Amino acid sequence: MPFLYNDFKRFIGLDTDRASYIKQFLNRIRLNCPVIPIDGKNHLYVSFPKNQYNPLFKIKTVIAHYDRVPGTPGANDNSSSVYSLLKWAERLVNRPGIHNVRIIFSDGEETMNGVASQGAYGLAQVFKKLGLTKDDVFVFDCMGRGTIPVLAEANFPTAVSQSFLKEYTELENRAEKLLQNTCGKYIKAPCNLSDNAGFLANGIPAVALTMLPSDEADGLLLFDRRPASWDLLHTMNDNFESLEERSFEITAAILDGLADLRTLAK
Repeated sequence: MPFLYNDFKRFIGLDTDRASYIKQFLNRIRLNCPVIPIDGKNHLYVSFPKNQYNPLFKIKTVIAHYDRVPGTPGANDNSSSVYSLLKWAERLVNRPGIHNVRIIFSDGEETMNGVASQGAYGLAQVFKKLGLTKDDVFVFDCMGRGTIPVLAEANFPTAVSQSFLKEYTELENRAEKLLQNTCGKYIKAPCNLSDNAGFLANGIPAVALTMLPSDEADGLLLFDRRPASWDLLHTMNDNFESLEERSFEITAAILDGLADLRTLAK
């Protein structure tokens, strides 16, 4: 598939040091990538120039986990999202004006044994300690197959505060408007947990996006039928050949629209 650079196959190689790959890619486009070690996980932070931020507007924290199930290519889960964010970073660094985007490649999503063991859980705890609880947090996971963006539905216990629900609903509405403006068609449906779970468990609103083929999206929405694409995940069939060029084009449109999004900071 010519839409992916040849080195994408190197990224999904079984022996690839994925953290080093990401750092080398970012260094080539003159971006620093400091490591944030938390609870044995190594999260990677993309450091953009300060003049690309304006404190009048909300920060948009965009997260994609770079770890994968050992012994699998992880082409869709989650190399597709990581690669899309890397190419987005390349566009952002050359983009005039502000974007207010914070990109983090998280570690420890696939080793989750309960939400508290998730890498993003510890990351969210650090966000709380630093007072970074007002960001718009967008999680991208498995964006390499299909043409229908899926906004994951979140279920909260009744004990959740009304202020949290208000902030989450406002973020979800912004996510839906973003999808409407950039894609037109999308669905909201229950999905497997991703890094949004660790943030939600710490009281920080976060939304998660994935992608599915049209027939699988309809089956999930209308009949609660498990998408066939999800059965490829965590197996050797989550490979380069399972990806679709159009998926990456749609993801790029969503990300570019997200860079243009302006929400006044409270």
